[in-house]
Amino acid sequence: MASPVGQIADICSIVNAQVRFLGKAKVPLSVRLQGRVCVSGSGEIILGRGVSLVGTLVPVELATYDSGRISVGNRTFINYGSSIAARTLVEIGADCHLGHYTFIMDNNQHDIIERTKLPPSAPVVIEDHAWIGSKSIILPGVRIGTRAVIGAGSIVTKDVPPRCVAAGNPARVLRHLTELE
Repeated sequence: MASPVGQIADICSIVNAQVRFLGKAKVPLSVRLQGRVCVSGSGEIILGRGVSLVGTLVPVELATYDSGRISVGNRTFINYGSSIAARTLVEIGADCHLGHYTFIMDNNQHDIIERTKLPPSAPVVIEDHAWIGSKSIILPGVRIGTRAVIGAGSIVTKDVPPRCVAAGNPARVLRHLTELE
């Protein structure tokens, strides 16, 4: 059984989430926010039940453009300094863990040659139970499979299959995970 102080802290984090996301996102009463979140843009943000965000040292940033959508599944944890930007779609599954300073984007924001031209967006999908290490960057068009693990500091430029560990710059599969279920 939780202590009275723990219960008060839990209630405060629920109220904090409701106040800071008010009118900016679809947030069930079970979402918890410690610290701050910076929400910008006019797109859609949907957080699942039991999502936990920690923006204590550095706020979590969620940016959506007009037609953009950020969807976060049930019980996912997003650590401080993480930044998620969607021009079309960034979808994060249930029970995922995002380390601090994780950066996820579905658009590179400018073309390499024509720097004033916006390149096409490509959806980013992170499937259920994925773990993304601290300071990782997930680039446009990437799909990270169920139960995949991305090593800290990795730059993910292509799809990562389910139940794999990938790391590096660019990230590559280092091993396949086997588990008893």
